[in-house]
Parts: sequence; structure tokens; C-alpha cells
Amino acid sequence: MLIKSKLFKGGAPFKIPSRFQQRLRTKAGYAFSILLMSIVLLLSILISVSIGVAGGNLKTLLQTLAHPNNPSEIGRIMLEMRMPRALAACFTGAAFALAGAIMQGVTGNPLADAGLLGINAGAGLFVALTAVFLPYISVFGTMFSAFLGAALAVLMVYGLGIGKHKAKPIRLILAGSAVSALLTALSQGISLTFGISKDLSFWTAGSLSGIAWPYLIVTTPWIMAAGIVGLLLSEKLSVLALGEESAAGLGVNLWAVRITGMAVVLILAGASVSLVGGISFLGLIVPHSARLLVGTDYRRILPVSALLGAILLVIADVAARTIHAPFDTPVGALVSAIGVPIFLALTYRKKGAVI
Repeated sequence: MLIKSKLFKGGAPFKIPSRFQQRLRTKAGYAFSILLMSIVLLLSILISVSIGVAGGNLKTLLQTLAHPNNPSEIGRIMLEMRMPRALAACFTGAAFALAGAIMQGVTGNPLADAGLLGINAGAGLFVALTAVFLPYISVFGTMFSAFLGAALAVLMVYGLGIGKHKAKPIRLILAGSAVSALLTALSQGISLTFGISKDLSFWTAGSLSGIAWPYLIVTTPWIMAAGIVGLLLSEKLSVLALGEESAAGLGVNLWAVRITGMAVVLILAGASVSLVGGISFLGLIVPHSARLLVGTDYRRILPVSALLGAILLVIADVAARTIHAPFDTPVGALVSAIGVPIFLALTYRKKGAVI
């Protein structure tokens, strides 16, 4: 039960954590939660690889992993189709959630996520342009094009958001909204004009269908490298949460933190969008869930967000493959369907309580 108490930071209600939250926020409780989430993530991946339209079970998977050089037919499906898909869900789910948490820390906006930088819109525009002008380009070419679009969108947002050599959070938010609206309108206009709306719809809705090892090998190192840099930023983000003046007084280089944070968000979200398409809400709801569990210290929020994001997307992908089997349901639509009620519950947990 959360009890409202004194006010701080301009009248925001301070909430006393419940006993469960207090125990979870101790060092032992935090270590236990990390261990528990890691086990849940591993089990989720094993379940994802084990089940499918073609059949299979956990015993078959374990036998296949024990003897990978001589797999059965279903074992080959597990290794060549389901395994890269499950790992892609794991890495991109963690990346989207981590990017959202970093974005919230950098901008000081609790409603921020990677989409605020126009990453999804920029990637969608370039995918539309590629489909029109380079229809026979390879999948790798389309992925590279999506990443270029994401990078261009970030540059536009940051360029418009800079004022007097300083990137104020509110300016970035407004610039991101404007650039996203512009790029989305352009991509929709191109898709309608050239009749490629149907081809783009599955990608823009977010999908893990058809992911193979080569695609994963190209994007995963970038996601892992950016994730490590993002985790190293956690202490600076915790100080930044105290306010710009306090952070500057404690020796934090605000410009360097924001530039590094934006670059990390670009790589995490850009690489993920190029691999699985646009998936909304993941970078928004997961950091709030992590904050509810472990408090406001970004040294804890970022690792927990990464694990929760990975778990959520892996489970959502399992549901996407089984709800309307043998057809795939766009996983982005499922994440949004799950995310909206969770976000509403977090926003209005109790009358008068806020995030």
C-alpha cells in the first residue's frame, strides 16, 4: 500500500514504499530480483524455442542442444528458425526498454521513449523509400536503410532542439514530436502513392518473423556495446535526476551526458528497429515498472529495465506465434495491447496516486 506524505520537487507527492518494496530495494532484495528475472528470461527463451506450429518440446530442445551436429528435423527448425527469433526478441526487448529508461533520464520526462527522437518514424520513412526506389535490395540493405533513417531523424531532432548551444529537454520533446509527425506523414504518403502500404504494414507494426542468424549477428554486437555504455551512464543519470543545477554543482558535464545518452539511444533503438520494426510502449512502460520495483536509482533501473523488456518481448512473441497459428500476429500490436492497461495501471494505481 502506498501512502502519500510530504511534498517535494514542486509539489509532487512523495510515496512511502510498502514493506515488499522496501525489502526488494535492499541489496539482498535487488540481487534476488536480478537472479529471479534472469531465470524467468532463460525459461521464457527455452519455452519460445520449444513450442511452435511444427511441434517440439523441451526434451527435444535439450537433446538438440546436446547434439547440435546431428539434429532431427524439428531440432533443425528449433536451431535455425526459433532460436534466432527468440534471441532477437531478447536483445531487442532489452534494447528498447534500456533506450526508454535512458531517454527518460536524459530528458527528465517520465513519458519519454526512443520514439520521442523520431527513430521509428525515420526508419519507417527510409524503409518506404527503399521499397519504392530499390525494390530488389537485400534484407541487409533494408536494415541499413532503416538505421540511416533513424540516425537522420535523431540529427534533425537534436538540431532543432538545440538552443543557445544547450539542448533543453522541453525543446527536444517538442522537436521530436514535430519531426516524428513530419516523417510519419511522408512515409504514409509514399506508401499510399506507390501502393506499398500492405508491404510496409507488417514491418511498421513490429514483427520477429523471418529473423535468421546472419541478421542477428550483424545487429547484436551494436546492441550489446551500446547497452554496456548505457549502463555505465547510470550513475550520471541518477545525479541528473536531482536537477540540472545540482548535477552541474556535483561536477556532471550535462552536455557530455546528453550527447552520449542520445547516441546510446540511437544505437539501441535504431539497431532494434532495423531488425524487428517499430514496437511501441516497450520503452515507456518497462522503465516505470522497474522504477516501481527498485526505486529511483538508475544504477538499478537500467539493469532491471533491460531484463523486464527482454522477458516481455519474448513472452509477447510466443503469444504472437500461438494466438492465430499458423499465422503470425504482429508482436508490436500485442505489446501495445499489453502495454496500454499496464501503463494505465501504473499511472492510476490508486485514487490520487501518480507515477
